[in-house]
Amino acid sequence: MLAPSPVVKKTAKTALSGHWLQASAVSCVLIFAFFIGELSASLISIVAGKVGFIIFFIAFLIFALSPLALGVLYWFRRLLWGQNDETVTIFRYFSSLSEYKRALHFILILTCKLGGAAVILLLPSFIVWMLSSERFYVWFDIPFPVWTSSLGTLNSFLIIIAVFALLFIALKYYLAPFLFISDDDIHPAEAVNMSTVISKRTGADFFGLVLSFIGWIILSLFIAPLIFTVPYFWASCAVHCRFAVTAYNRDVERFNNNNTPHYTVDEV
Repeated sequence: MLAPSPVVKKTAKTALSGHWLQASAVSCVLIFAFFIGELSASLISIVAGKVGFIIFFIAFLIFALSPLALGVLYWFRRLLWGQNDETVTIFRYFSSLSEYKRALHFILILTCKLGGAAVILLLPSFIVWMLSSERFYVWFDIPFPVWTSSLGTLNSFLIIIAVFALLFIALKYYLAPFLFISDDDIHPAEAVNMSTVISKRTGADFFGLVLSFIGWIILSLFIAPLIFTVPYFWASCAVHCRFAVTAYNRDVERFNNNNTPHYTVDEV
C-alpha cells in the first residue's frame, strides 16, 4: 500500500527543514523563467499576432522551460537523499550538449504522446466548431443552416470530455520525469514506458496528492504564497514518486514475476 498524502507531505516538510530558503530560490528561478517566456511571447505577438505568441511560447516551453523544470526536479530529488546541492544544479541539463540533447529527447517523446492525444481528443470539438461557424458555409458557398445554433452546447460538452480524458492520459506519464532524472543511463523512451506501467498502481494516489494542494494553489493566486507552495509541492511530488517506485519494486519482488518490468536505480 502506498503512503497516503498526509505522510507524503509530512516527509516533504521534513526534507525541506533547514532548506526552505534555497528551495524557494530554486522555485523562484523556474517561476521567473516562466514569466520571462510569457512576457517575451507577448512582445512577439505585437508583431506576429496570436499565432506568433503560440508558436514562440510552445517553443520556449519545450526548449527552455522544460529542461529547466527537469533540473529543478533533479535538485529536489537530490535533497530527499540528503544532498545539499548548489542552486546552479538546476541548470544541469544545460551544462553540456549531450545532457541537453538527452533531456530534449525525453521532452519531445512526452510532448508527442500528450500532443497527439490532445489532437485526437479535441478533433470532434474542432469539427463541431467548424460546422457551427458561418465562415465554413461562406467558404463552400453553402446556405447557413438554422440548426447550427444548437451546436455551441455540444461543443462545450465535447471540450470538457476531452480535457478530462487528457488529464487521465497525462496521469499515465506523471512518473516519467522522475524516472528520467533518477537514472543517467535510462533511455528516455524507457522512462516514459515504465511510467505507464507503474502509474497503473499509483496514478490515483498522485491525483489525490495534487487535489490536496488545491487550497494552497488558490492562495497562490495572490502570488506571495508561491515561494512556499511551489517548493512544498515539488518536494511532495518527489517524495510520492520515490514511494511509488519503491512500492512497485517491492510488489514485483513479492510476486517474483520475472515477466513484469522492474525499475532499478541505486538510490530509489
